[in-house]
Amino acid sequence: MTASSHGRDSVSAACSPYIIWAALFALPLLAAGMPSDAGAKDKAEQAAAAETKSQKTKSKPGAHAGQASQKTGAVPAKADQPAQDGGKPPATSGSEAEGGAKPDAGVQPAAEAAPKPPAWSEAEIADARAHCAVVLQRIQAIVLPHEPIKDGACGAPAPIELISIGENPRVTLSPPAVVTCDLAEALAGWMERDVQPLARKHLKSEIVKIETMSSYSCRNAYGRKKARLSEHGLANALDIGGFVTSSKKTADVLDDWGKPQRVIIAEQEAEKRAADAAAAKLAEAGLAANPMPAVLPLALPSTTGAAAAELARSTIIEGVPDAATAELVSAPASNAQTKLGGPVLKPAKKRAAELKAAAAPPPQPVGPAERTFLREAHKSACRIFGTTLGPEANEAHLNHFHLDMAERKFTKICD
Repeated sequence: MTASSHGRDSVSAACSPYIIWAALFALPLLAAGMPSDAGAKDKAEQAAAAETKSQKTKSKPGAHAGQASQKTGAVPAKADQPAQDGGKPPATSGSEAEGGAKPDAGVQPAAEAAPKPPAWSEAEIADARAHCAVVLQRIQAIVLPHEPIKDGACGAPAPIELISIGENPRVTLSPPAVVTCDLAEALAGWMERDVQPLARKHLKSEIVKIETMSSYSCRNAYGRKKARLSEHGLANALDIGGFVTSSKKTADVLDDWGKPQRVIIAEQEAEKRAADAAAAKLAEAGLAANPMPAVLPLALPSTTGAAAAELARSTIIEGVPDAATAELVSAPASNAQTKLGGPVLKPAKKRAAELKAAAAPPPQPVGPAERTFLREAHKSACRIFGTTLGPEANEAHLNHFHLDMAERKFTKICD
């Protein structure tokens, strides 16, 4: 063996471990690359198939478009189809708009198209608050300022939340009422000058709480759709359900007012109509049982042997027959008819007087102390407020007093 060959053998022996290690690292890499090559080959084949299919589709546009429309449920678009809805272009979807399509210049977002509700101006609010400050200085009241209210035609520029009125005793409103300062002043004056003296007189105690039912509420009168705006919608009205004294005595409008006079009159009128109907039926029944007798012919021979006969009247003699030819023969006294036409009815004038007396309402008896207090308090409110309604007005006010500051041209409303 030569020296050169011996050197090559020694170099091969020295490199063989490195060759083995390189082969071990290369095999996994080759194994991982094979699926990648296979996947790339599959993708290439699928792309070629798709290209072939698209070319076939282009060659037959009618058939494939019809099939596509049946699968998706959409109507194929036509290039020459006119715009619908009066010439307006069809609306684009959200994805088209995001893709850069410009919206129609005539179409505005709903938020921009909707007009903003009108609001009180700064001058109106400032004037109302200045007036309110002057009014509150004249009365004893605990109030909280309220934000201006504006809801269409409803609202007030400077309403307050009325907590209590008066001092010694302090009268709380439960719950507090959202009203105007003018209404608060009217309530304070009414309470001091009228309600408290009446409570001391009839209830032997003073009022310490007003049970409120409604103050500000944006609605029409009586809650009807077709009616004028209620004063409640202007924070200018208050509904009171009752009063509570310091001795825990309660005067409740629904429980203690008593039967309204309008209900009493309606019941009397209904009774009168029923009595008249019963009397009419009774009269008809009597006439049917005892009808008016017809004209009675008289064909009896006369006592003098005269051959003549005549027609006899049933009640009165309207003529005197010729004595030579006829003679009136009366029936025996025992057979004389004394009553005709059924039962005897009362004279018309007497009947009318009785009906008139029945229609007149009886004097209202003096009720309990709570009833008297409520009725006199309601009467005193009519002198202060523009409108005072209670149980006598209608069924809608059967359980409360409605007080408001509406301006009246001629006279205040008091029911």
